[in-house]
Amino acid sequence: MRCTKKAGFTLVEILVAATVLSVLLLIGYRVFVGFSKSFQKGNWSLSTQNKLRNALTFIREEMQKATPLTTVSMSGTDITEAGFEFFLTSSDELTGNGNIAEWHICLPYVAGDATSPGAKFKCELKLDGGKIIYTKTLEDGSDPQNKERTFSNHTVIEDVASIKVALTAFDPDNISAGSLVSLDVRVEHPDKHAYEFAHVIAESGAKVEVTVNRTL
Repeated sequence: MRCTKKAGFTLVEILVAATVLSVLLLIGYRVFVGFSKSFQKGNWSLSTQNKLRNALTFIREEMQKATPLTTVSMSGTDITEAGFEFFLTSSDELTGNGNIAEWHICLPYVAGDATSPGAKFKCELKLDGGKIIYTKTLEDGSDPQNKERTFSNHTVIEDVASIKVALTAFDPDNISAGSLVSLDVRVEHPDKHAYEFAHVIAESGAKVEVTVNRTL
């Protein structure tokens, strides 16, 4: 007599197959999520690196325009430095709200020249709520040729975790060469739960030719 195998699968075989399939799907899902997070982290890092570099370039260019008050008349040129120094935070590192720097950008007051009537712009840079905020206001005079753009609580960069601030001589062998104000900024991913260690760091230095006081 010939024996034949009963067609179909037993309940145990079906459960085992379902379990294996579930494990494979779970592994595949985790691999997909891992690759997706790595891809998103890479995109965020690249985009943020570019934003931070542009932000620091903007800050450096604004800081380097710090100037005292200059008045030009028939009797000569008068430069007023008192009250137009560059004021820098006394902290070596900021991790919370605080002032970073304050300075003036002055356009020369030229007597008898309608195109150069003179102007004073007050500049303030601060860390507030994880954002670097820049404000530049016209304090006095006018700027008919629009040489300077004003800003009101302009967000330069967001998600800032810390800023290291340093002040050194631009040229140690030449005291009159000015100072070097350096900013080392760390930006962290806003979703710290999903991207706990994702961050970008960049540094920039501005040559400041007016007197720098670390009194903020």
